Amino acid sequence: MKVFCITMIHESNRFSPIPTSLRNFADNVLYRPSTGQGQHHLGQILAEVDLIDLMTARGHEPIVGLIANAEPSMPLGTGVYEELREEILGNLKAALPVEAVLLFLHGAQMSIDTPDCESDLISHIRHIVGPDIPIGVVLDLHCNIGATTIEKADIVLACHEYPHTDFRIRADQVMNILEQIVSGTCHPTTSYVPIPMLGFYVPTEEPMRSFVDGLIEMEGKYGILAISLAHCFAAGDSPDTHAGVIVVTDNNQDQADQLAQEIAIEFWRHREEFSSTMTTHQEAIQIAQGVETGPLIIAESTDNPGGGAAGDSTEILYGLLEAGVRDVAIAMIWDPVAVQTAIKAGIGARLRLTFGGKTGPCSGSPVDRKVTVLAINETPFQNAQGARVSLGPSVAIEFSGIKIVLNSIRQQTFSPECFTELGIDPTAHKIVVVKSSQHFRENFSEMAEHIICADGSGTVTRDFSSRNYKHLNRPIWPLDPLPFDAYGKTWT
Repeated sequence: MKVFCITMIHESNRFSPIPTSLRNFADNVLYRPSTGQGQHHLGQILAEVDLIDLMTARGHEPIVGLIANAEPSMPLGTGVYEELREEILGNLKAALPVEAVLLFLHGAQMSIDTPDCESDLISHIRHIVGPDIPIGVVLDLHCNIGATTIEKADIVLACHEYPHTDFRIRADQVMNILEQIVSGTCHPTTSYVPIPMLGFYVPTEEPMRSFVDGLIEMEGKYGILAISLAHCFAAGDSPDTHAGVIVVTDNNQDQADQLAQEIAIEFWRHREEFSSTMTTHQEAIQIAQGVETGPLIIAESTDNPGGGAAGDSTEILYGLLEAGVRDVAIAMIWDPVAVQTAIKAGIGARLRLTFGGKTGPCSGSPVDRKVTVLAINETPFQNAQGARVSLGPSVAIEFSGIKIVLNSIRQQTFSPECFTELGIDPTAHKIVVVKSSQHFRENFSEMAEHIICADGSGTVTRDFSSRNYKHLNRPIWPLDPLPFDAYGKTWT
């Protein structure tokens, strides 16, 4: 069958200091069929979920529209989302007639003018294709789901894993269901149950691992088509910012409703057990002082660009310096200006360099030190969830027993290439600091003697009470005392 498919991904953080324009997408991933922009690297930008391979492997004709993916940052500026949406709608109209639509979205995208971009986009697509063409949606599990998304799409599911290693698996599941809808052998019925809680949950660790495995085991049995946990994106700050459960059954609304309620109760009941274990920056540095063999990996999650932070915080670095910790490798501090200064100085140069701490209060103070330029790479890359992603011109510098990678294109640390592309072997250091929350685990876990996730005062802090929320539906855990009433029931 002929399937229209697109990718539009942005995790919008209301507390981020980084504005969002079309350039943010162009710096990362932007393919526009109407102009051919991005055509030269189409194969690369399809890597996260290769829509062409997905469709052709199943014998379908893929019509690929817009593919856009930007690093998390502020809600999109005026007119930016609208331009992306109109590209998609124009692509769709040019592709008609189609037999199905597959949308690979994030689930937490906002613009200054549109608080729920996914629902808005799906509504426009439904208006064009009419009521009989099925629409399938794949979401990131850090999604804030609007009612219109559930209402207008035929099948909505989120990935189960974090790191997100199962996007292709979930896209295949959506296609299975879309095929059955088109053939008339399946009639999806969906239930979405909102849960009034904010959190950061880790399905790779027990006890949540067993809980998620149990949900996966139920899929495909007893008429259950799909089950998804919406973890929420807590920095979204919208009326839809909260956790939830989606259950899709085959033509059995009562079953979907009952199962979604049961799973939601269990998710709520285990919310604290499922939450990730964090240490403060101060505690992480104290542990680092006692390390004799390594590497100890400190995930500086507070300054994770993958959650909307700038990636230029100096808080952990200053703490390590003050504590006298040596034999440290850090990746990456985002500072294009400092990179260019070091490049001009050249490999082996000794110079006074000011770097980091530039984008706002959460970034701390700039570091001003005499450093040695260890390496320069104008075209470094890292592997990020199957895609080969440019770091931009980058340098490695060293001072006081600490090696640091400075990069030019803001992004989180996914793989050891962030070090090795600049000549640094992370396994040779006692302490390795990565600016990431969870995705680093996919490629760093095997080398780590121990892993600490450190929470400080940055943009992606887990201290939700420190944020000036303005748009949440209240009450919500953990901001409000229990018990309270929300979404038609009492939560205790």
